[in-house]
Amino acid sequence: MKKNYCLLVFQVFLLFTGVKSFAQIAYSPFVDSLTQLATHNSVLLLTRQLAGDTTVTVNGQTTTIQSRHYLNPSNAKAADFIYDKFMEYGYTPEIQTFNGTRGENIIATKTGSKYPDNEFIICGHYDNMPSGSTAPGADDNASGTVAVLEAARILAPFDFDFTIRFAAWDEEEIGLVGSSVYAQSAVGQEHNILGVLNLDMIAWDSDNDYEYTISTNDFSQSFTNDFITTTGLYQPQFNHNYYYTEASDHASFWDYGYPAMLAIEDWYDFNEYYHTTGDDIEILNMDYYVAFVRASIANLAAQAWDQRIGMQHDPIPSGNSTDQREAVLVVSCSQTIASDEFAPRLYYSTNGISFDFILPVESAGNTYRFMVPGFPIGTEVRYFFALQDSLARMMATLPAGGKGISPAGTQPPHNFFSYKVDYLLMLNECSVNTPIAINDLQNTYDQIEISATGNILDLNVKVDISHPETGDLRLILTGPDATSLMLSDRNGGEGDNYTNTVFDDQAEQSISEGIPPYTGRFRPEFPLEVFNGKPVSGTWQIRVNDGGAGNTGTLENWCLQILYPDPATGIEQQTNKNENRYLGQNFPNPASGSTSIIVDLPYSSDIKLTLFDLYGREVEQLASGHFIAGRHLLTTTLKHLEPGRYFYRLETENINETRSLVIIR
Repeated sequence: MKKNYCLLVFQVFLLFTGVKSFAQIAYSPFVDSLTQLATHNSVLLLTRQLAGDTTVTVNGQTTTIQSRHYLNPSNAKAADFIYDKFMEYGYTPEIQTFNGTRGENIIATKTGSKYPDNEFIICGHYDNMPSGSTAPGADDNASGTVAVLEAARILAPFDFDFTIRFAAWDEEEIGLVGSSVYAQSAVGQEHNILGVLNLDMIAWDSDNDYEYTISTNDFSQSFTNDFITTTGLYQPQFNHNYYYTEASDHASFWDYGYPAMLAIEDWYDFNEYYHTTGDDIEILNMDYYVAFVRASIANLAAQAWDQRIGMQHDPIPSGNSTDQREAVLVVSCSQTIASDEFAPRLYYSTNGISFDFILPVESAGNTYRFMVPGFPIGTEVRYFFALQDSLARMMATLPAGGKGISPAGTQPPHNFFSYKVDYLLMLNECSVNTPIAINDLQNTYDQIEISATGNILDLNVKVDISHPETGDLRLILTGPDATSLMLSDRNGGEGDNYTNTVFDDQAEQSISEGIPPYTGRFRPEFPLEVFNGKPVSGTWQIRVNDGGAGNTGTLENWCLQILYPDPATGIEQQTNKNENRYLGQNFPNPASGSTSIIVDLPYSSDIKLTLFDLYGREVEQLASGHFIAGRHLLTTTLKHLEPGRYFYRLETENINETRSLVIIR
């Protein structure tokens, strides 16, 4: 890797929870089995061969690749070795030369059967550092090159819908030269590249936390989200963060408008042997490395086979009806959806542990209608959908993350839809003042007056904005008690419009992960649950700040969707007494590497904060001891815990409160 130390650093953890209407990457047991063909032995042998730890046969001669520095003659041996491997796997590779004939890109192509003119690229650079006679470069970047070769080997026997290119770049270390030459030629030949997965240093993990780093940009976010999704499905032990850098080959494709991302070992646990002769086989974390290779192959196969299933569902609202409740699911998929006993299912639970299922009562085209049984007042119902294609090759759940096939959904996702059967009211109040112009470098304000009485259980915000560059905009909501919250902070770059955009804490995707025009449900920049327990009534304000020049727009409309207890039942006061008073909901939730919990104590107390698993077994103590009165923010690591649903309980002499949390990877 060509490392640049003078770059803006930021770290973001992307979490996938709740619901959104979009085509998700489906889970495939077949793809899962294919990834297992990348083994410790196969990955290690290729790495040893490229890093000069064993001999190779090149052009009929036994030799050792002592260095892959661009000026070392041994680098040409590496190029020949990669070429021969592609040939061995059944490809007809091409060599793209540059800088005279010194630089050599080696590319193998598998042409798509349905969409031959649309392609995905998996790539890594094979040249390395330092410049002396010995430069093993086992991590930088034999590791990324090996992932490309393993993907080419494992996927060779199969036909794919989209074209795949397996590419090994030369002269990355002196300025991304090889990849830039290729990207420029791709533009000239009008290649339609749908995504570039650039793998650079994927074998170092000194603390065994399975953290990896992604570098991406606005234009590449959708492709990046798919990589995160497939990694979560097939290698869920991984966590990820973000670091923006242009110091590897993905940036060459950014320069020409192609979506691309860098996947690399944890930037904050960087290889201490980088660009030294110590970057050899002995320092590699092979379990992490093999898992990274498998995740990359899974992503490529899922993309190239078009393994996507789109599901749309408007969640069942809470309310006081004890009758059956209708749930409608709309499906879009390039494959035929299974029917009869393996038709789409709705799984539901009223105890949070075991799930029953129902089949559709009717279906028309791609729309399925379910009737959930009625339940008595006081019941909380959790549910999710699961379906598979007719050939049982792939399946998906909504919310995402479940598994199981024939029938689908036998392994539930970590998150669910839920509704309460209780004395609750739903308020949907929209502005009466819109449309309102949004001017450059100004704040645009609007207000909604609400007279209803009660305290908030759940709040969503719906926004419609016409604007040619959403990256100029900040959206800020302020409640009647002056509590303010950032809904969206200059997301979307040069994309346009918020169209039927619902900010919902339980959404599948955060607004920072979405792609404009933003349509559907998104988690806001900060959780709306800060308003829970606060009064419904009063003046609500939205502020749209336009921070850029040259683009104006319109706040077309905005609405508040508020769920609150019916004051006439007399249950509201009891609910408020227990909710949000002592033990806060952890944030973020779902959580990955760590989470924070707010504890509000009305007086000094000995406390015990305990984590339990789904079955009520104590997992560990999160906090204990004597705490003074006031608000306490407690942060705990979760990296050592398995993904799933947990509960945490606050106990003092007079307080006993419990909340749930979800851990994802």
